[in-house]
Amino acid sequence: MRGPGEPSYHYRAEPLADTLARHRRAYLTKDRLVPYAVPATLVLLAGTFSVLKPQTFFTLGNAETILTTQSVLLVVALSLTVVLAAGDLDLSIGGMIGFTGVLVAWLTTINGIPIAFGLLLSLAAALLVGAINAVLIVKLSVNSLITTLAMGTLLDGLSTAFSNSETLGNIPSPVSTFANTRFLGVGIPFWYAIALLVLLWFVLGHTPGGRYVYFTGEGREAARLAGIQVDRIRMAAIVVSALGAWLAGLILLGQTGSAQAGVGDSFLLPAYAAVFLGAATIKLGRFNPLGSVVAVLVLAVGSTGLQLFGLANWVTEVFDAGVLIVAVAFAAMAIA
Repeated sequence: MRGPGEPSYHYRAEPLADTLARHRRAYLTKDRLVPYAVPATLVLLAGTFSVLKPQTFFTLGNAETILTTQSVLLVVALSLTVVLAAGDLDLSIGGMIGFTGVLVAWLTTINGIPIAFGLLLSLAAALLVGAINAVLIVKLSVNSLITTLAMGTLLDGLSTAFSNSETLGNIPSPVSTFANTRFLGVGIPFWYAIALLVLLWFVLGHTPGGRYVYFTGEGREAARLAGIQVDRIRMAAIVVSALGAWLAGLILLGQTGSAQAGVGDSFLLPAYAAVFLGAATIKLGRFNPLGSVVAVLVLAVGSTGLQLFGLANWVTEVFDAGVLIVAVAFAAMAIA
């Protein structure tokens, strides 16, 4: 009962139908509609440029070119998806891409080492870089951002030393064949990326190990208390990132036919933009391979469409930078 001088409060229960409708709208908005906003953006961009530039954009040749030229970024983004899902960062991928190309070119072209042996040595170097990053980050608890940023700078320095600040050409033909063979009109590297997508989709989404990766990224202490080998998973994810950058470096070397120090650094921000934007795609709030691939295609279609209008370079740079900012903000809101 209300005592003397106490204010009177009136409560009105929300009708059940209104409550259900409100929850249904929230469910549809966040869990059903938001995850497909990025694919819808891809369709919208492709449709818009196809209408505006039907003779140049809406062609089979242009589609084949987009898919082929984005293979390096696809491989990098997919490998980054693993390490980000495990809760760590890897900023050394740009340096690893450039160092791989320079090392292979230096070993085979400059020193005459057989291509098979040169590839094995470059693979060993990638494994070593991944292992060093993993030990520093996981075992010695050094911040992953600082560790991998320093490693990327170190690799750029080594690339400059090996190449003597020059562009190395005359790449062995097996490397060019590896990167320039076509299947169904599209460069074979794109199909390498699709194979990697299928592998990661299966491992991360349909195996206990993949679930452990996500558990580790979402809460290390909780995962450790649940009996998950957190350190082992984190180290494996970091090594996978290094191997992905190594593969991307080989593809780039074969596609361009030359090696140059620092050439991989331009892939760093787009790769992170794609992975973060992918976290707001398909599986809301989780870094996932399919989302990363869709996000890469959004970046590629947008940049290609703007270039076909003959706009100044700064326009595409503004577009890319804007997508980076929106990607991180959108992913942060989706994960929250």
